[in-house]
Amino acid sequence: MTVAHRRISERVSAITESATLAVDAKAKALKAARRPVIGFGAGEPDFPTPDYIVAAAQRACAEPRFHHYSPTPGLPELREAVAAKTARDSGYQVSASQVLITNGGKQAVYQAFATLLDPGDEVLLPTPYWTTYPEAISLAGGVAVPVMTDERTGYLTSVADLEAARTPRTKVLLFVSPSNPTGAVYPPSQVAEIGRWAAEAGLWVITDEIYEHLVYGDARFASIPVAAPELADRCVVLNGVAKTYAMTGWRVGWMIGP
Repeated sequence: MTVAHRRISERVSAITESATLAVDAKAKALKAARRPVIGFGAGEPDFPTPDYIVAAAQRACAEPRFHHYSPTPGLPELREAVAAKTARDSGYQVSASQVLITNGGKQAVYQAFATLLDPGDEVLLPTPYWTTYPEAISLAGGVAVPVMTDERTGYLTSVADLEAARTPRTKVLLFVSPSNPTGAVYPPSQVAEIGRWAAEAGLWVITDEIYEHLVYGDARFASIPVAAPELADRCVVLNGVAKTYAMTGWRVGWMIGP
């Protein structure tokens, strides 16, 4: 008797196509048909990678020491540079040993969830959110628990909302400020309040800081492990070069954790 097997695994079947990439592909198809389209799908900066970065990469390509396998966590000098950049830009003091280099920010997102979640663990996910987050949570075996926000609160969640959504299965809060897609930026005092709440509740916080420099007007970026230092031992910071330096195709990201 033959057993019918799925063509692909249940794990992969459970996730959906990237809405961002689907919208982007549609916009590109319309542009190719000479339709007057402005795409709001993929988060692409409207300027090229700066010349000095391209020149540095060309020089690095000519160095034979970069032609071989690198250490799994990333090149030591790159990890040092990320630690220095983090201290400079957010005030978060970390050692190079806390930095893991990834193949873009999206890999950092998945690795963080894959490392922390067991099947059935819940992740508090303020909405609206980047469409990759719930799929990465699902792929890691977790359960995304949406925490609704809207224009009345400036698309900011609160400790009260998060506490109302927390259950005994809650393990992680995903915190994103500045937010994709809303652009909402949490005031430093609210970042500290949420960080203290998460620490007291014994939760992990995964914070995606890839939009840290895209702030305007009176908005001010604050890193949650800096605003709430007691959270640092249960916090994973995700970041990368894609948005700030117009390097989306270069695929360089990182994770910082205890």
